[in-house]
Order: sequence, then structure tokens, then C-alpha cells
Amino acid sequence: MNIIKTARRGITLAELAIGLIIVSIIFVAVFNIFSVGLRGSNKGMAHLTIMEGAAILLSQIEYDLLRASLIKDPSAGSSDKDARWEILIDDSSDKGIIMYNLLDNGIERTVDVAGKQHKYIYCRGLEVGLKFQHVTLPDPATAQQKVGMWVELSLKAPEKFGTEEKFSMKRLIICKNILDPI
Repeated sequence: MNIIKTARRGITLAELAIGLIIVSIIFVAVFNIFSVGLRGSNKGMAHLTIMEGAAILLSQIEYDLLRASLIKDPSAGSSDKDARWEILIDDSSDKGIIMYNLLDNGIERTVDVAGKQHKYIYCRGLEVGLKFQHVTLPDPATAQQKVGMWVELSLKAPEKFGTEEKFSMKRLIICKNILDPI
């Protein structure tokens, strides 16, 4: 009877080290790919947040200025970070006051109708810059001036996004309900 002995072979320390090196290289590569994707996602989220905030705020300001019947602040030819104007209320002959105030954590819009105030904060949590400039423009077709407001808005992503995402724009909005004789 012939008994053949086979030697059991175990894993050597060199094989174990090489296996660990290969697994580590794969892990580092996957981690780098994941972190690049995460940075891109954060930048995209910051951009989307800024653009959405700017679009909502500017459309509200434009809607309010189109209903304006009298601009109280800033005075004609001047500019300020806060603004106030009188508006026509839909479906009535009542008038109200709209106020925009720049705060540390956003922009506060206050509507005052018959002594009742409604407040809302836009662009909450974003670094915001806002400037209103009251302008009058001559209209050669008529003997009147058009009244408008330059609105300058700048937004920056907060630190939590870990990116330097910024957006700024300047828009001229003509108040269609206000005509001043020249």
C-alpha cells in the first residue's frame, strides 16, 4: 500500500501582504471616485439652491413692482438695500405697502394691507446682497416719464456646501402703473 502524502500549503506572509496591497489600491481608487462624485453633487446642489432662490425672489419683486402705484423708498435717483412702495390690491380699490429688507439670514418681504402685516423671508440661509435703485426714464412717445427700479441681487452658497458657488444679476423692472409728467 502506497500512501501518498500531499503537503498542505498555507498562505505565506508575502502572499498576504500582496493581497492586502491590492485590496488597499482598489479601496483608495473607489474612495477617490466616490469623493469626486460627492464634491460634484455638492456643487450642483449649491448651484441649484442659489438659482432657485434668485428666481423665486426676483419673480416676486417683479410681480410687486408691476402692481406698484407709488415708490416711497428709495427716492428717485437714489439707491438702498431696503425698499418700500405702495401697491394696488387685486380685485379691490384698496392699496397696500410692500417692504423689502435685507437681513443677515435672507431678505424679508412684508405686506401691509389695512394694518395687517404678512412677512416672509426669501433666500433663508444664503449669503445675500440686495440693492434697489429708483429710476425715471423719459418716454419720447409721450410727454411722461416711466418709473422703474433697478434690482441688483447677489447670492452665495453657505459653508455647508463646501463650494464657492456665487450668482449675481441686475434687472430693470418698469412700474407700469406709475407715470410721472415731465
